[in-house]
Amino acid sequence: MTEDIEKKIVESTSFALATNGPEGVNVVPLSVVEVHGEEIWFFDFFMGKTAVNLQQNSMVAFTCWQGFVGLQIKGRAVYETDGEVFKAQGVVMKERFPDRTLRAVIRLTPDMVYDVAPGATGENILM
Repeated sequence: MTEDIEKKIVESTSFALATNGPEGVNVVPLSVVEVHGEEIWFFDFFMGKTAVNLQQNSMVAFTCWQGFVGLQIKGRAVYETDGEVFKAQGVVMKERFPDRTLRAVIRLTPDMVYDVAPGATGENILM
């Protein structure tokens, strides 16, 4: 992931994640998004259909934006409810959000990234 892509994600103020499953397409707003190396992490505090969908279909689309600057990112996500990352993030999230319970860490590995700003070319900018 390039520095420019990471910067656009980190500086975004709005986030949405789309999944697909037994009940069709589902899109949810996200409140906590972090970049860790080549992965983008989301945190499940309240998800229902998204959790079900991810356990059956790992393909997702994520979009983030601030004003007219934003990205659409497609890739595979892993829904983790156990393991080293989940346990460590459980501690971190409990400190940040004491009223929330972390259900899972969703780790997205991007395959394609598109600039969604007005006038963008529509080409995959991950390459």
